[in-house]
Amino acid sequence: MLDWAGLRWMGDGGLSGAGVRGFLCEAGRRHLVISFVSPRIRAGMRRAKLEGQHIGRQPLELDHAAIHRDRCQGKSLRQIAKGHRISTATVQRVLRKQPAQAEVQALNKTA
Repeated sequence: MLDWAGLRWMGDGGLSGAGVRGFLCEAGRRHLVISFVSPRIRAGMRRAKLEGQHIGRQPLELDHAAIHRDRCQGKSLRQIAKGHRISTATVQRVLRKQPAQAEVQALNKTA
């Protein structure tokens, strides 16, 4: 037997059943809610941005030279991250951003 979505329903509660139908209904409901709310939210964000307000998370304020200096001193990424209270991914991003220039400056400060 087929239902409105074209799925075969199994009487023993197999793969199909109320779970799939509920999932499809919920997905459709969420799509409708998102499509109604999203333009209003986007319009508000656009207006705020035009007024000069910052949208989103504030960028981290990091001491790039200290991170490079710690790395030049032989500290591991995890040690640096723990010392600066940031993630290892952030440490890697800082080290990758301008490695040569920052490392030279870090070495000059320690010498």
